[in-house]
Amino acid sequence: MKEYKIRVKSEIVTVSKEIYTAYYKMRRRERYIEEISIKNNLSYDQLVELDYPIEQKMCDPQLLVEDVIIEKIMLEKLMLALEELTEHERLIINELFFNGKSERELADIMMLPRTTLQSRKNSVISKLKKIMKK
Repeated sequence: MKEYKIRVKSEIVTVSKEIYTAYYKMRRRERYIEEISIKNNLSYDQLVELDYPIEQKMCDPQLLVEDVIIEKIMLEKLMLALEELTEHERLIINELFFNGKSERELADIMMLPRTTLQSRKNSVISKLKKIMKK
């Protein structure tokens, strides 16, 4: 059976696996907070003294369930709206927004002036907005 040991001050102490894991998770968390504070030019000790909610401010904000649901509903509406476009309109939207082509690249492929493509893109976006408002 494996022995788990941690250093407490100058002594090495044998502990259970749970204590060992918790101890090193805690140490890693402290290092992480220090790394973030250095990156953001903050002093961890100063913030602790000021009772500043350090972990809450440094961590990435979590998405709310409502926001995730709204985003999914909007994506579903967008997919349905895209089906109402003509094949040519859908091609423009797919290439520019889903395949990451620039207007210049797509205009060259379609053998159109860039301003013409830009105008068509804007009209397709307006059409999508109207469809999604229904």
